[in-house]
Amino acid sequence: MLIKKIKSLIKLQPFKIKDSLAIRLLSYILICSFALAIIITLLQLLLDYQNDLTKIDASIEQVESSFVEPLATSLWNFDKEQIEIQSKGIMKLPYMQYVKVYEVVGNTEVAISHQGIIKDQYDISKKFDLIHQKQVVGTLFVAASLDQIYEQLIDKSLMILINQTIRIMIVSICILFIIYYMLIRHINKIALYTRNIKLSSHNKNLVLDGRKRLTSSPSDELDELVYLLNKMQKRIVAELTDKEIAIKELQQERDFSATVINSSSTIICCLDADFKISTINPAAVILTGYSQEELNQKNWLDIFVLENRRAELQEKLSDNEPLYGIEINMHDQMGEVNTLLWTFSAFYEGMDIKYLIGFGHDITPQKQVEQEILLLNDQLEEKVSKRTAALTASNTQMVQTVEQLKRTQQTLVESKKMASLGSLVAGVAHEINTPIGISVTAASSLQEEISILKQELLENHLSRSHLDSFICHFTESSKLLNHNLKRAADLISSFKQVAVDQSSESCYSFNVKENVEQVVTSLKHKIKQSNTHVEIVCPNDLSIYSFPGSFVQIYSNLIINSIIHGFHDWDGDRHIFIDIELQGETLVINYQDTGRGVSEDVSDRIFDPFVTSKKGSGGSGLGTHIVYNIVSQLFKGDIEYIAEAKGAHFVMKMPYRACMNS
Repeated sequence: MLIKKIKSLIKLQPFKIKDSLAIRLLSYILICSFALAIIITLLQLLLDYQNDLTKIDASIEQVESSFVEPLATSLWNFDKEQIEIQSKGIMKLPYMQYVKVYEVVGNTEVAISHQGIIKDQYDISKKFDLIHQKQVVGTLFVAASLDQIYEQLIDKSLMILINQTIRIMIVSICILFIIYYMLIRHINKIALYTRNIKLSSHNKNLVLDGRKRLTSSPSDELDELVYLLNKMQKRIVAELTDKEIAIKELQQERDFSATVINSSSTIICCLDADFKISTINPAAVILTGYSQEELNQKNWLDIFVLENRRAELQEKLSDNEPLYGIEINMHDQMGEVNTLLWTFSAFYEGMDIKYLIGFGHDITPQKQVEQEILLLNDQLEEKVSKRTAALTASNTQMVQTVEQLKRTQQTLVESKKMASLGSLVAGVAHEINTPIGISVTAASSLQEEISILKQELLENHLSRSHLDSFICHFTESSKLLNHNLKRAADLISSFKQVAVDQSSESCYSFNVKENVEQVVTSLKHKIKQSNTHVEIVCPNDLSIYSFPGSFVQIYSNLIINSIIHGFHDWDGDRHIFIDIELQGETLVINYQDTGRGVSEDVSDRIFDPFVTSKKGSGGSGLGTHIVYNIVSQLFKGDIEYIAEAKGAHFVMKMPYRACMNS
């Protein structure tokens, strides 16, 4: 009934039955149903086959466990009747086809009893040794057949296949009916509506049978399709209406443009590929004196360009060079020269120019005014030349004065440099003089003691007390000599750091926070001894391309200065704060401790060499000077000491170079 109903509906459509969606769905469902029935049948048969094989294995195991030992006993007792009974018992087990009992006589086997069907080859067989009192008295051969299993499987497969096919066919037909009722009949109505649709604002919306009218949002896909179809129809009608309105407006604009072109004082002409005039407005008639009929089909170059420039402009137009605001002179019929400012716009058809639109504005009055202005400018230039000569003389005198001031400034700078150099040399001499002098004295004293020891050895007057005294004096002199020479070496090393030699260190990319943490780790012993806490605030991902060793010198000198000068005999908080951040293209290092700070007389000269509050107590006065030279000379930055802050406070700003990729 369902198929007849579908065919009756399909006959109303112009397409053939074989193209119907319902017929194709039915075909696909039937094919899938048969395939599914076959697969289910095969799976069921495979399962039954496995179960039957399991039963056969169980029967053989039962033979081994229940019959082998009694058969061995019966064979030992030569009880042939009992052997026959036991063989029949084995044959009663499921799927058993053949049983045969052999007696072992010497090295040969003699058949005593057999039951079942004799075949050349059996599907499943097994042979057991019959052992009585640890002696093999015979053998038992059992065989099972799969023929009965195959017959059962064939019968069962037919039943399963028929049942599954009938069941799936019924379900498929029900599914097809549901699909037809829920989908196909609505699709047919949509197709019929679409075929007969007329684009008009009076068209009625499509409404499917048995479904609610759409008022807001669609409830399923069919409603969505109908909603979009109705919406598309309205949109197409609206766009067609807008197109008709646009055509009317375009016609009005065309009329308006024609009026503007015809009334414009600018020459507007259309040129073909050979630069012949196709159309031109009346402004050209007024300017040239030719009628529009005379201008049409004439070459634009012959009318609007003087003969000496025609070849040049023809070449530019042929090469598609842009021409914007180019001045071109022409002769009218009266022989007068007019200047027009021309601009051309090209219209292409594919890669070729279809035509050119030229706009020529008459600037002859403006050119006349320009000539008058040029004449006035020439007169003004003479006046300017006279005044310029007077100003030149004044400027020469001012330049001489500036040069003299520069020479004076250079002399002052050189004097200041020499004074600084003299102070540095005096400081170096004073600092090194003490340890070197002590070392010389200790060496001289040691040399005298060695001479005395040598003399006593020659005279054989050397006593143990003299030798002990010499060793004690030698030890003290060596310690004094070693200490002062080490002190001199440290001073010389500090003097070398003042020079800030860039060539002695590699420049590469490094993490700023890891760099300062390495310095704190290397000074961990001194920091722990002074009971000082160092707090570092720096972004984890901040990297810079620079000299990492120079940064190490900055942190080391400042931290050691804080420990020696700020926290020595200090009962207050012992904290050092190092705050590093990137402000735009500037790296800012903010260093501050909570120590006693710097006295006013020292803070004014804190970056000068040999300025220290521990003079004579191990301080060289070069720590802050080294930091100043590194920041200002090597990094081209600025360093500032904040005197008003509690403790020692330094702010360093230097240009930032981003981490370079390797």
